[in-house]
Amino acid sequence: MKLATLPAANTAPAACSPGSVSGACSPRSRVPVPDGPDDEAQKHAIATAVWTDLLWLMPPGRTVTVTVRDGRVAVELGPPGPMPETPAH
Repeated sequence: MKLATLPAANTAPAACSPGSVSGACSPRSRVPVPDGPDDEAQKHAIATAVWTDLLWLMPPGRTVTVTVRDGRVAVELGPPGPMPETPAH
């Protein structure tokens, strides 16, 4: 189930320096983001940001998939798990 797709806050093209390896820029700082060996550090930084800023929003027991491409964010929620059994009184 697709929950939300949000447009980028600033859709104006970023001004990257001509020396940018990938042509991608950080949307906040407009600093070129290189491809290559720094990918692991970048993945770690993103995971840390999700852990500290977004994890509390995730529904327990469901898979949440966040996809970011060209400044657009899409969020999908997996199916809910089985309902917990409530003992009858």
